[in-house]
Amino acid sequence: MIPLLRTVAALALLGTALPALAEDAHPAHPAVKPEAPPVTFHRLEQGNLRFTKGVARHPAQTIAVRNALASEQHPHAIVVACSDSRVPPELVFDQGLGELFVVREAGNELEPLALASIEYGVAHLGVRLIVIMGHESCGAVKTGLAIPDGQSAGSPYLDALVSSVKSNLTDAGLTDADRHDPKVVKAAHANVDAVTRQLTQRSELLKAKVDAGELAVVSAIYALDTGHVEFWHTEGLAPAKAPVTTTTRH
Repeated sequence: MIPLLRTVAALALLGTALPALAEDAHPAHPAVKPEAPPVTFHRLEQGNLRFTKGVARHPAQTIAVRNALASEQHPHAIVVACSDSRVPPELVFDQGLGELFVVREAGNELEPLALASIEYGVAHLGVRLIVIMGHESCGAVKTGLAIPDGQSAGSPYLDALVSSVKSNLTDAGLTDADRHDPKVVKAAHANVDAVTRQLTQRSELLKAKVDAGELAVVSAIYALDTGHVEFWHTEGLAPAKAPVTTTTRH
């Protein structure tokens, strides 16, 4: 009788789990035309908020959505992120299949093929928002700070990466405390700022889109411990904060 009871209990448990695996009657379809930058920015902010609170929805990951995306894609945003395994944009922003066009390079560096990938997302997929997202405790930034000028990082490719990061930090005004900060917060911000500037300096296609008001570019830093993404250069995308008022005491 005991084995039989165990079997019945297992089947009952499986029965309660099956609805969670079932397809939604009307699954959210991400294959829609890219939205205006403020709408997409709000989508990313809300997704990151869910992620930080531990209530991620993991949207657009059903079989129906996967099948719908087999023949086309219309991502909402391009995220240029570091290759660090702890910073996956789809999880950080709680997005699903077909929603983000992701370009990942160590230190967010813009080598030619990375730039070409970004241009493809804008010119051929119609994406209207680009997020340059670095992160605290970035290994590439730490290496750029630690290796003395003229010393090899171990290979020509690593040397190119270190040289690029060093160049990004040249005019960052870093103090000794900044350079020895375990999270390299100021240096990581400076590196993202430099990459954000380079995006339109190096690509005439992207600059033309930005100048025409057809493309927005924002900077961001991800905190490994909290999961929070801090944005800046968000003029026109995020609602203005209410002014702080002071009451004069008589």
